[in-house]
Amino acid sequence: MKKLITLCIFAMALLFSNQDVTAQNTLEINEVANTKTKELRKKIKFEQNKMDDVYKAYQAYGIAYKKISGNLEGNKDRLEKIEKVLDEKLKTILTPEQYHNYLELIRGL
Repeated sequence: MKKLITLCIFAMALLFSNQDVTAQNTLEINEVANTKTKELRKKIKFEQNKMDDVYKAYQAYGIAYKKISGNLEGNKDRLEKIEKVLDEKLKTILTPEQYHNYLELIRGL
């Protein structure tokens, strides 16, 4: 009986620690998305109402990037794909001039 209780406590501890790691990753992704949005807004000067959409695009990029960040060499195709998705989302959000400035600043094109 004592071993069963110890096993249950150990299993619960693992579950709680896993949730903490997930929450920490989410907070890091949100912080990076917020920072990148603010930096991009300073450089490109887009409107406040577009800021939320840009933040959500960077947040989605951060989540996808986090999934492959452990093996970037093996996931070059996936990295290119998520960068392309980010670019396409920003293309729909920003004006053509702003998007062109984004490509020059961020992608170096």
